[in-house]
Amino acid sequence: MANGNTKLGSGSWSDTLHANPGLVALIFGAIGTIGFLGIIEIGSFVEDHTHSHHSIQDEIFIALLVVGAASLAYGIYMVRQIWPATLEMVRSLRWYHWMWFIILISGQVFRKRMASEGLNAPVDSAAAFRIVLVGFVGLYLLCLLFLRKVQWLPSAFTGIVGGLMVFDLVALTSSLWSVYWLWTFYKAVEYGVDVCLLGASIYMCRTSKDWKRFADWNWILFGILLLNVWFGCVWDPSDALNKGGAYGVEGIGGLGYWLYGVFPDISSNQIGEYAACITAVALCRLLPINRKRENLSFYVFVFLAGFATIIFAQTRSALGGFCIALFFIFLMSNRVLHGAAIVITGFIGVISSSFGNIVWDYIKRGQSQSQLDTLSSRVEWWQAALEKFTNYSLTGMGMWAAARFGVLAQIGRPQTATIHSDWVEIIVGTGIWGVIPVLSVLLFTWYYLLRYTVTSKLDLYDRQLAYEGLGVLGVITMRMFFMTDLSLHPPLHVFTALGAAEFLRRKLKHPERYQETEPETLSVAAGA
Repeated sequence: MANGNTKLGSGSWSDTLHANPGLVALIFGAIGTIGFLGIIEIGSFVEDHTHSHHSIQDEIFIALLVVGAASLAYGIYMVRQIWPATLEMVRSLRWYHWMWFIILISGQVFRKRMASEGLNAPVDSAAAFRIVLVGFVGLYLLCLLFLRKVQWLPSAFTGIVGGLMVFDLVALTSSLWSVYWLWTFYKAVEYGVDVCLLGASIYMCRTSKDWKRFADWNWILFGILLLNVWFGCVWDPSDALNKGGAYGVEGIGGLGYWLYGVFPDISSNQIGEYAACITAVALCRLLPINRKRENLSFYVFVFLAGFATIIFAQTRSALGGFCIALFFIFLMSNRVLHGAAIVITGFIGVISSSFGNIVWDYIKRGQSQSQLDTLSSRVEWWQAALEKFTNYSLTGMGMWAAARFGVLAQIGRPQTATIHSDWVEIIVGTGIWGVIPVLSVLLFTWYYLLRYTVTSKLDLYDRQLAYEGLGVLGVITMRMFFMTDLSLHPPLHVFTALGAAEFLRRKLKHPERYQETEPETLSVAAGA
């Protein structure tokens, strides 16, 4: 007891568990079984008392008081735990953090419009706001470059970032024959600013701690976006909890609600994806490679809140992407038995109860069989796009304009902004020439992150960075098949995973440039 550890024989509980992974798996399975049965019991209780809630008003009131008091105490403890790290984050913010924030704001949707409106009046007030923000970031980067404050240009044409730049140049070239050349040209310039900012940010991060702060800043911004979505449930619940949604008739499956961002307008698809990425990162920090957890209460909260957001967003591809991330998290952190115990326990619970019907009802999301077969009409859109591709297989019809104006507007979907697949969007817009650099970027990112998670050439801190990037990449890879993701401004959550691979690649290749010293610092006003 001298060291504060409960002993079992000659070793501590911690030593015993590490030496017996089978025992850990058994404990995980038992906990999963108890948790599953608890959920079933709670569900049965709610169902039994749905129509007689007046008889248990006192119990509900007491339960709410207890939960509220516990939540308040937990919140105070959590804030005290993360407060020092929060202050350190605020003090470490540099110009590229704020440029990242501005780019994120520029990509938010404050109004929706039809394809015909985009043709007749391409620059309305919302578009002008977006152009000004992107233009400011682009001008700022150019000032830093021309005044020789930050020589970021080579960084934007190197490695994985260079692959993104090649894709952007292909997209820019496609404006010469685009169905709407002005749209393609501006989108390519806009995307180029995104890529340049990624290159500049990687260049500025001279230590692993710098990159972690930068990644943390990114997830904090996306967390604020999701928090704002939930605030929308308070001040505009009819729109934020979209009952019925776009496809359901009597609601969205058994859940009956579909979480939606009111202001700014954030689709359920995006909400589910952002939440899946953040939840994957939180799980990576709850199950770290070095087995030393930090800020446990905070990441438990982030994980639970993120997973709840995934459920209410009802984005099936995001949930599938999170399952891929889950697989790699348990695999790469040497917790295979733990993951297997959870999967087996869940499978047994589903097949031995009526929970399977609840899961299937959730997956159906209130849709008919024909809607399920066409993946919410996606298959019809993709077929129309691939028919266009056969006529323009070498050149495409102009990146970002082809899908919206050349395909969707022609088949009666003028209000749909993207074709809901990165691969279809790219191939119909640029032909095969745009697919090659994007596929190369994705494959190299997978290779580097898998390699860097297990290599002995990096310390555990760097391996943790690769491990977290791998979790996010699992979500992104799944989503790229069912949503326009990497090619849609601003793909900052995607860039964070790609950037982790590129940062670690450069650190291994040029270790002399990445010593544990502070990077060159610039205020936001530098170079202006």
